[in-house]
Parts: sequence; structure tokens; C-alpha cells
Amino acid sequence: MKRIFLFLFIFLVATDALYCIVIQPQPALREAVRLPTLNELATAGKQIAESRIVRQIVSGDWLRPQPLDPIALVPEEAVLMLDTANAAAAGRAFLSSRFGQTLYSVRWSAVLDQLEVPKIFRLPVEQQLANLTTLLANPLLQDILKRRTVIALLAPPPPTAASLQGILEHSLLLTASTQGNSTAAVLSLLKATEKQVDVVYHQGVGILVLEQQGRKLHVAAIGGQLAFSFGIKPVQRSIDLFVRHFVYKQTGLLRNQDYAELKQQAQGQDDFFLYADIIRLKALLAPTETNLSPALDNPTGSRSMALFHHQGEKRQQFSAAVRFSPEQLLPFQREIYTSTPVLNRTLAKMPASLLLYFWIGWLEPNFWYQTLVNSGKQDVVDKADVWFNEQTGMTFAEILSLFGREFSVNIAEISTAGLFPIPRLCFIMEVQEKKKAERLLAKLISGLQVKREKMSGGVTVVSLQAAQGLLQPSYAVVDGFLYMADSREQLLDILDGKSERMIENSTFQAVDTGMGQPANLMFFVRTAQLVDGLKELVAWVGTMIAVRDEQAGAKSKILVDQVIMPILDSFRGCETVALRSVTRSGELIVEASAFQAEEKQEQTAALQTEEQ
Repeated sequence: MKRIFLFLFIFLVATDALYCIVIQPQPALREAVRLPTLNELATAGKQIAESRIVRQIVSGDWLRPQPLDPIALVPEEAVLMLDTANAAAAGRAFLSSRFGQTLYSVRWSAVLDQLEVPKIFRLPVEQQLANLTTLLANPLLQDILKRRTVIALLAPPPPTAASLQGILEHSLLLTASTQGNSTAAVLSLLKATEKQVDVVYHQGVGILVLEQQGRKLHVAAIGGQLAFSFGIKPVQRSIDLFVRHFVYKQTGLLRNQDYAELKQQAQGQDDFFLYADIIRLKALLAPTETNLSPALDNPTGSRSMALFHHQGEKRQQFSAAVRFSPEQLLPFQREIYTSTPVLNRTLAKMPASLLLYFWIGWLEPNFWYQTLVNSGKQDVVDKADVWFNEQTGMTFAEILSLFGREFSVNIAEISTAGLFPIPRLCFIMEVQEKKKAERLLAKLISGLQVKREKMSGGVTVVSLQAAQGLLQPSYAVVDGFLYMADSREQLLDILDGKSERMIENSTFQAVDTGMGQPANLMFFVRTAQLVDGLKELVAWVGTMIAVRDEQAGAKSKILVDQVIMPILDSFRGCETVALRSVTRSGELIVEASAFQAEEKQEQTAALQTEEQ
């Protein structure tokens, strides 16, 4: 019957093609039809036989469905979904990194023994780590993780309480089958497991049930994907979506508008994508049934989020997006999340030598003052009002009103020349009323020895003379901003513009995520140099602990020498790190970028070559 249908279909296609190709109306006074010659018929037949549609019909390719996007098999109501292009390669890249090698090389058992950590706390963790190591060494799992893999957590029907068993039974793993034939893929799986299985059917699709130690694993081959779950319902839901795909173009999570729009932001360059339905996820993880109401109450206002990663040639790029309902946000969240992005007007002045730079554009002092009052801290506000009034003749609220939204702090270096490490800080605040701010500062330093210096352009730098001039904390009000630095040299380095600027430096440009555009928050750090200062600070803290308590000092030395210091050193794998966040209508975007050190770049290139 199939052959008859096949030949009938070919005959109809051939008839239509022959009519279009070889039977042509002639331009004569009387309509006439020119009959084709034998050679023309042969040529036309050859063209038809070689056409793509006929080749597909004869080969049977049209009967073989193409593998589905695994996201089409993930139920739309999934609360958590992780999509990885090659988890095995990502794992190897992590283990080959300085941080991964450090974590692996630490002798954790010996450290915990020396710290005298009770076994009641250690054993559960060590057992879980051992189980994880065994699982990751499984050949079948290793084969799965080499392919695109999707892991999803489905929301169980309320009032199911969250538990490890419940989470496992409502989790779904989808991975591309390495074989085009689903039956062959299942047989390959059976050979890998070498276990007796049962088979149950749903919508005509067989589901393998493998049982071990009282736990059942359900496996099915669906649309070019292998579906795994410890519960049967997630696999059945995927089969239902596979059947629906014959009628609907898009199924499953692809129909989820939040997911689709968040995924579009990755622009197809992501090798790792995490999606979370925050409302349903919170309901699932709620400790009591009363929190699992059908309304899915969401006091924080956050609806969904996505986190994705892009591997560049010389940098790692992470992006996160959080979607929220402004009317459901808490007051302080609404202030941060809905604040209009502004242009950072002091970034261009920053020297390239800074270790760390942090900036926000949503300070709004009056709002935070009112928040403090509304939080029941009126006594604190009253005490501050009394003190400021005595010192300046202004209330706390009046002082805050002098300043605007922009605020930043930077660290030029961490000085280790003294008894303990001291970061050289500079604070920058937007000033709304310059004259009032200058009068306020003059009152605060009245009676102290100061030095005033005029710079080119008429800018006055005021330096306090402390410790006979050895310490000179300084400030200046320039272009609507108050600059306050630990030293005169540090302030002049910012204001005179003679040294290289941060935005001109190649290592800053390597991690620039749009710092020159309006934003709400910015962060930049030179990791290697900062690590040196942090190590000095950690060593000093350990010494102080040993001075106070010899026994505690001995334990802290173990922790510092064998764990903290090696981990800090491992951060040198990234030369610079930058982060930028920006808000827009109902959405908060965070972009982070890390520039890899030369050694790390070589390791990454070697791994990419190995994968190819």
C-alpha cells in the first residue's frame, strides 16, 4: 500500500512538472500546443528524478523527524532549568583553572582533623562528596555530559512539601541521543547499564524503568532526546509535549514568554543558561504548607531570572537578568530596582593604577534618611541630629539634602608599611549645593591645621596636616562632586589628569561591559594586585588572633596557611574583573566580565583545541 501511494505521489508531481516545463502555449493567432520531442521528455524526466523533493521521498528522509530542541520537551511550568552545551568540557576547564586546582589540592580531611571539626558535621558532607565523585566517574554520565544537556525541576502539585526525594522525582534530564534511531539509543543504554528493566508505555512510547537500591530511574527516547527522571510523571509530560509537537509549532518551555525573552538576550552565544521561575520556586521551597497557597504570594516582587555565560577568546562573560513587578517590591527594593540609570560623570577622571573602583547612581540620601526613620530608628536619627546641629548648625536631614545620587569609592593601594595593612581610600559624592557643602566642611575642620593649595583651573585642594604633615587627608569640590582622599597625592593624581586614565587602559577595556553608558552600578578590580593586599590583611588578622588566644591562633594559622592563602593566590587567574548593572522597565540586568591572565588564556585555548 505504501509503495502504491509513493508511486502515485511521484506521478502527480511529475505530471505537474511536465506541464510547466515542456508544454508551452505558442504566440500564434490561433492557440496551438507544440508537442514535446523524445529528447525533451527524457531531459525533463531526468530533471524530475534529480529534484530534491523526489530524492527525499525515495530515500524516506521525509519520514524521519528531525531531533527536537530539548527545551520543547521541558514542561512550561518548570521552576528551574539549566541548559549546558558541554558540561564535561566546562568541568575540565574549571578543574584546570587555578581555583579548581587549588580546591582539588587542599588536603581537606587533614585540615578538618587539625581543626578538630566533629565527625557529626563532617561525615554527611564527606559521604555526599564521595557519592558525587562516584556519580561523576560513571561512564554513562560522562558520555551524557559531553552533549547538550538540559536539567529541569518541575513544580509538584500543592501542597507537596519540598524534600530531596520530592525534588528528584520532579526533576528531568534531557540529553541528545548520539544515535538517530531511538530504538538503537535505548538498546545502547541497556548495554551500558547491564541491568534488568521493566517497560511501561505512555502515548505509545516505551519508558524503561531501572530499579536499584529501592530507587527507580525512568528513561525514554523522545524526539532525538533521551529523557531521564527518578519519577515517571516528568517523562510522561515530555512524551505529551512530543505528541503535541505534531500539531503545534512550539511546545513546552518555548511557549513561556519570560523564558523566550530572557533567552533572546543571550543572542545565541551562551554555552550555559540557567532559568528560574522565582515565584514557583519560592513556593516549592517554602517550609510549611501555609506558604504554598494557590496565589503564590510573592512579597519581594521578583518574578523570574536568568543567568548565562559566554566564553570569549580572552575573557569570561556572565550576564544575569531579574524580572520583577515594581508594585510588589519592598520600598528600598523599589528605590534600587526602579532607579533611572545615569551617566557616570567621574569615571573619566579615574587613574589607571587604581586597585578597585566602585560606583552607584541610586544613592538618593533623602530617601534613605526617610527609610531609616520609618524603620523605627528614630532614636538614632535624633542623636545624629543633636550631634550634627552642635557641630555644624544643621540637622542630619539638611546635611543629606546637600548630596545627590552618585557615590563612589576607590582604592589606590593597600599600604603594608605600618603595623597593619591600610587601604588608601578616596570617596566621591555628588554635591547639590556647592557653597553650603563648602561651608559645612569648613565648620567640620575648624580649629584643625590645614593647607590650601590652588590648582590650575581654580580648584582648591584642602589638606589636613596630621602627624606633623606626614598624614594629609584632603578634599576638593570639583564640577559638582566632593572628592575626599587619604592623601594629597592620591587626590592630585585624580584631579590633575597627568597619568594614564582607567578608561584608556587596555586591561580595563578588555572587561568593559558598557561603562561609558548610563548605569546604576559599576565595579572594577585588578585582582592580582588586590590579592597581595588581602593576603597581608589576612596574615595580620591571624597574628591578632594568636596574640589574644594561642590555641585559637594555632587553628587560624592552619586555616590561613593551608586554605585561605592558596585560594587567594588562585584568584590571580583573572587579571581584571568588571561588573555593571542597569535597570529598565520591570528588569534588572547585571553583566560581569573577567579578563584571564596569560597562563589561563593558554589553558583555555588548549581545552578548546582538545574539544575541536
